[in-house]
Amino acid sequence: MSNQELFQAKESKALEIKKGGQVTKPLDLLPVHISADSLNRIDRKIIATKYYNSFNFSKLADTFNDSTRVIGITSANRSDGKTLVASNMAVSLASGYKQKTLLIDMNFKNPQLHRVFGTSQIPGMAEAIANEEVRVVPTSIKNLYLMTAGNSNLTPGIDQTILIRQILLSLKKEFSFVIIDMGAIYPIENFPIHFINEIDGLIGVVNCRKTKKADYKRIFKNLDESQFIAYVFNQVDKS
Repeated sequence: MSNQELFQAKESKALEIKKGGQVTKPLDLLPVHISADSLNRIDRKIIATKYYNSFNFSKLADTFNDSTRVIGITSANRSDGKTLVASNMAVSLASGYKQKTLLIDMNFKNPQLHRVFGTSQIPGMAEAIANEEVRVVPTSIKNLYLMTAGNSNLTPGIDQTILIRQILLSLKKEFSFVIIDMGAIYPIENFPIHFINEIDGLIGVVNCRKTKKADYKRIFKNLDESQFIAYVFNQVDKS
Protein backbone atom coordinates (compact mmCIF):
# COMPACT_ATOMS: atom_id res chain seq x y z
CA MET A 1 0.00 0.00 0.00
CA SER A 2 1.17 3.52 -0.74
CA ASN A 3 2.24 5.85 2.05
CA GLN A 4 -0.40 8.27 0.83
CA GLU A 5 -2.93 9.00 3.56
CA LEU A 6 -6.32 7.32 3.16
CA PHE A 7 -9.46 8.42 4.97
CA GLN A 8 -12.16 5.92 5.87
CA ALA A 9 -15.50 6.97 7.36
CA LYS A 10 -16.70 5.00 10.39
CA GLU A 11 -20.22 4.60 11.75
CA SER A 12 -19.21 6.61 14.81
CA LYS A 13 -18.72 9.63 12.53
CA ALA A 14 -14.98 9.41 13.19
CA LEU A 15 -12.30 9.13 10.56
CA GLU A 16 -9.18 7.02 10.84
CA ILE A 17 -6.02 8.23 9.16
CA LYS A 18 -4.03 5.34 7.74
CA LYS A 19 -0.40 5.40 6.69
CA GLY A 20 0.97 2.24 5.23
CA GLY A 21 -2.02 0.36 6.62
CA GLN A 22 -1.42 1.54 10.19
CA VAL A 23 -4.07 3.47 12.11
CA THR A 24 -2.33 6.53 13.53
CA LYS A 25 -5.07 8.68 15.02
CA PRO A 26 -8.87 8.89 15.03
CA LEU A 27 -10.13 12.16 13.58
CA ASP A 28 -13.65 13.22 14.58
CA LEU A 29 -15.85 15.10 12.18
CA LEU A 30 -16.82 18.59 13.28
CA PRO A 31 -20.45 19.73 13.31
CA VAL A 32 -21.45 21.77 10.26
CA HIS A 33 -24.01 24.46 11.07
CA ILE A 34 -26.03 25.77 8.11
CA SER A 35 -27.67 29.14 8.70
CA ALA A 36 -31.45 29.31 8.48
CA ASP A 37 -31.19 32.68 6.72
CA SER A 38 -30.12 32.95 3.08
CA LEU A 39 -28.05 35.66 1.45
CA ASN A 40 -30.03 37.66 -1.10
CA ARG A 41 -27.38 39.76 -2.86
CA ILE A 42 -25.02 38.85 -5.69
CA ASP A 43 -22.51 40.95 -7.60
CA ARG A 44 -23.66 40.37 -11.17
CA LYS A 45 -20.41 41.78 -12.50
CA ILE A 46 -18.73 38.67 -11.08
CA ILE A 47 -21.45 36.02 -11.28
CA ALA A 48 -23.18 36.08 -14.66
CA THR A 49 -24.71 33.68 -17.16
CA LYS A 50 -21.98 34.34 -19.72
CA TYR A 51 -19.42 33.08 -17.20
CA TYR A 52 -21.05 30.10 -15.49
CA ASN A 53 -22.52 28.79 -18.75
CA SER A 54 -19.00 28.68 -20.17
CA PHE A 55 -18.08 25.60 -18.15
CA ASN A 56 -18.24 22.40 -20.16
CA PHE A 57 -20.12 19.80 -18.10
CA SER A 58 -18.49 16.81 -19.76
CA LYS A 59 -15.09 18.22 -18.80
CA LEU A 60 -16.31 19.00 -15.28
CA ALA A 61 -17.50 15.41 -14.96
CA ASP A 62 -13.99 14.25 -15.87
CA THR A 63 -12.52 16.61 -13.26
CA PHE A 64 -14.83 15.69 -10.36
CA ASN A 65 -15.39 12.13 -9.14
CA ASP A 66 -16.09 10.34 -5.86
CA SER A 67 -12.61 11.01 -4.51
CA THR A 68 -11.93 14.40 -6.11
CA ARG A 69 -14.49 16.82 -4.76
CA VAL A 70 -12.49 19.50 -2.91
CA ILE A 71 -10.81 21.76 -5.46
CA GLY A 72 -8.63 24.84 -4.90
CA ILE A 73 -8.68 27.65 -7.47
CA THR A 74 -5.38 29.52 -7.73
CA SER A 75 -3.17 31.37 -10.21
CA ALA A 76 0.38 32.52 -10.64
CA ASN A 77 -0.26 36.17 -9.79
CA ARG A 78 -2.85 38.41 -8.21
CA SER A 79 -5.82 39.74 -10.21
CA ASP A 80 -5.84 36.84 -12.68
CA GLY A 81 -9.56 36.14 -12.09
CA LYS A 82 -9.52 33.43 -9.40
CA THR A 83 -12.62 34.71 -7.60
CA LEU A 84 -14.56 35.02 -10.87
CA VAL A 85 -13.62 31.46 -11.85
CA ALA A 86 -14.26 29.96 -8.40
CA SER A 87 -17.64 31.70 -8.04
CA ASN A 88 -18.94 30.78 -11.47
CA MET A 89 -17.65 27.21 -11.33
CA ALA A 90 -19.49 26.78 -8.02
CA VAL A 91 -22.69 28.24 -9.52
CA SER A 92 -22.32 25.97 -12.55
CA LEU A 93 -21.94 22.87 -10.38
CA ALA A 94 -24.78 23.79 -8.03
CA SER A 95 -27.18 24.63 -10.85
CA GLY A 96 -26.16 22.06 -13.44
CA TYR A 97 -25.77 19.02 -11.20
CA LYS A 98 -28.36 20.16 -8.63
CA GLN A 99 -26.02 19.04 -5.86
CA LYS A 100 -25.10 20.83 -2.64
CA THR A 101 -22.04 22.91 -3.46
CA LEU A 102 -19.94 24.95 -1.05
CA LEU A 103 -17.81 27.94 -2.03
CA ILE A 104 -15.05 28.77 0.49
CA ASP A 105 -12.84 31.84 0.67
CA MET A 106 -9.33 30.87 1.79
CA ASN A 107 -7.64 33.91 0.31
CA PHE A 108 -6.86 35.24 3.77
CA LYS A 109 -4.62 38.06 2.49
CA ASN A 110 -7.19 39.47 0.07
CA PRO A 111 -10.65 37.92 0.65
CA GLN A 112 -13.34 38.81 -1.90
CA LEU A 113 -16.26 36.38 -1.67
CA HIS A 114 -18.04 38.26 1.12
CA ARG A 115 -18.19 41.26 -1.23
CA VAL A 116 -19.47 39.15 -4.13
CA PHE A 117 -22.39 37.93 -1.99
CA GLY A 118 -22.92 41.14 -0.02
CA THR A 119 -22.31 39.71 3.43
CA SER A 120 -19.97 40.09 6.38
CA GLN A 121 -16.48 38.62 6.23
CA ILE A 122 -16.93 37.26 9.77
CA PRO A 123 -17.57 34.52 10.80
CA GLY A 124 -15.82 32.27 8.30
CA MET A 125 -12.99 29.80 7.86
CA ALA A 126 -10.71 31.62 10.32
CA GLU A 127 -13.32 31.31 13.06
CA ALA A 128 -13.92 27.65 12.18
CA ILE A 129 -10.21 27.05 12.74
CA ALA A 130 -10.12 29.08 15.95
CA ASN A 131 -13.33 27.67 17.47
CA GLU A 132 -13.53 24.23 15.79
CA GLU A 133 -17.10 25.03 14.76
CA VAL A 134 -18.04 25.18 11.08
CA ARG A 135 -20.69 27.65 9.91
CA VAL A 136 -21.94 28.14 6.35
CA VAL A 137 -24.78 30.15 4.84
CA PRO A 138 -27.07 29.42 1.88
CA THR A 139 -26.97 31.88 -1.03
CA SER A 140 -29.88 32.95 -3.23
CA ILE A 141 -28.73 30.37 -5.79
CA LYS A 142 -30.30 26.98 -5.11
CA ASN A 143 -27.82 24.37 -3.82
CA LEU A 144 -25.03 26.95 -3.43
CA TYR A 145 -23.61 27.73 0.02
CA LEU A 146 -20.90 30.13 1.16
CA MET A 147 -18.15 30.11 3.77
CA THR A 148 -16.26 33.41 3.97
CA ALA A 149 -12.61 33.83 4.95
CA GLY A 150 -13.35 35.25 8.39
CA ASN A 151 -11.09 37.50 10.45
CA SER A 152 -7.88 38.05 8.47
CA ASN A 153 -6.01 38.56 11.74
CA LEU A 154 -6.58 34.85 12.45
CA THR A 155 -4.72 33.68 9.33
CA PRO A 156 -3.86 30.00 9.97
CA GLY A 157 -0.32 28.67 10.01
CA ILE A 158 1.26 25.27 9.52
CA ASP A 159 0.28 24.21 13.05
CA GLN A 160 -3.41 24.30 11.98
CA THR A 161 -2.92 21.82 9.11
CA ILE A 162 -4.60 18.89 10.90
CA LEU A 163 -7.54 21.10 11.87
CA ILE A 164 -7.90 22.29 8.26
CA ARG A 165 -7.99 18.63 7.24
CA GLN A 166 -10.68 17.96 9.84
CA ILE A 167 -12.79 20.88 8.63
CA LEU A 168 -12.53 19.92 4.96
CA LEU A 169 -13.35 16.29 5.69
CA SER A 170 -16.41 17.39 7.66
CA LEU A 171 -17.53 19.59 4.76
CA LYS A 172 -16.88 16.81 2.26
CA LYS A 173 -19.43 14.71 4.16
CA GLU A 174 -22.02 17.48 3.92
CA PHE A 175 -21.47 18.76 0.36
CA SER A 176 -21.06 17.09 -3.02
CA PHE A 177 -18.61 19.75 -4.24
CA VAL A 178 -16.32 22.11 -2.34
CA ILE A 179 -14.68 24.93 -4.33
CA ILE A 180 -11.96 26.96 -2.57
CA ASP A 181 -11.00 30.46 -3.70
CA MET A 182 -7.31 30.59 -2.79
CA GLY A 183 -4.69 33.30 -3.00
CA ALA A 184 -2.17 33.70 -5.80
CA ILE A 185 0.89 31.47 -5.62
CA TYR A 186 3.23 34.45 -5.84
CA PRO A 187 4.61 35.89 -3.70
CA ILE A 188 5.28 32.32 -2.56
CA GLU A 189 5.79 33.32 1.08
CA ASN A 190 2.08 34.24 1.25
CA PHE A 191 0.82 31.01 -0.31
CA PRO A 192 -0.24 28.22 2.10
CA ILE A 193 1.75 25.39 0.54
CA HIS A 194 1.27 23.30 3.69
CA PHE A 195 -2.51 23.17 3.01
CA ILE A 196 -2.27 21.85 -0.54
CA ASN A 197 -2.21 18.19 0.47
CA GLU A 198 -5.52 18.68 2.31
CA ILE A 199 -7.43 19.29 -0.93
CA ASP A 200 -8.01 16.93 -3.84
CA GLY A 201 -6.51 19.07 -6.58
CA LEU A 202 -5.81 22.53 -7.95
CA ILE A 203 -7.22 24.38 -10.93
CA GLY A 204 -4.89 27.07 -12.27
CA VAL A 205 -6.34 30.27 -13.72
CA VAL A 206 -4.38 31.62 -16.68
CA ASN A 207 -4.94 35.27 -17.56
CA CYS A 208 -4.34 35.30 -21.30
CA ARG A 209 -3.48 38.99 -21.25
CA LYS A 210 -0.70 38.83 -18.70
CA THR A 211 0.17 35.31 -17.49
CA LYS A 212 3.45 34.16 -18.99
CA LYS A 213 4.63 30.61 -19.60
CA ALA A 214 7.56 31.38 -17.32
CA ASP A 215 5.12 32.05 -14.46
CA TYR A 216 3.96 28.43 -14.39
CA LYS A 217 7.45 27.08 -14.95
CA ARG A 218 8.39 28.98 -11.81
CA ILE A 219 5.35 27.58 -9.97
CA PHE A 220 6.41 24.01 -10.67
CA LYS A 221 9.65 24.65 -8.81
CA ASN A 222 7.54 25.03 -5.67
CA LEU A 223 4.50 22.83 -6.37
CA ASP A 224 4.17 19.40 -7.97
CA GLU A 225 2.68 19.79 -11.44
CA SER A 226 0.53 16.70 -10.82
CA GLN A 227 -1.40 18.66 -8.17
CA PHE A 228 -2.99 20.68 -10.99
CA ILE A 229 -5.93 18.79 -12.44
CA ALA A 230 -7.03 21.47 -14.92
CA TYR A 231 -6.50 25.04 -16.14
CA VAL A 232 -9.04 27.75 -16.92
CA PHE A 233 -8.16 30.49 -19.41
CA ASN A 234 -9.47 33.94 -18.51
CA GLN A 235 -9.53 37.14 -20.61
CA VAL A 236 -9.40 35.18 -23.86
CA ASP A 237 -9.31 37.36 -26.97
CA LYS A 238 -12.08 36.02 -29.23
CA SER A 239 -11.29 38.29 -32.17
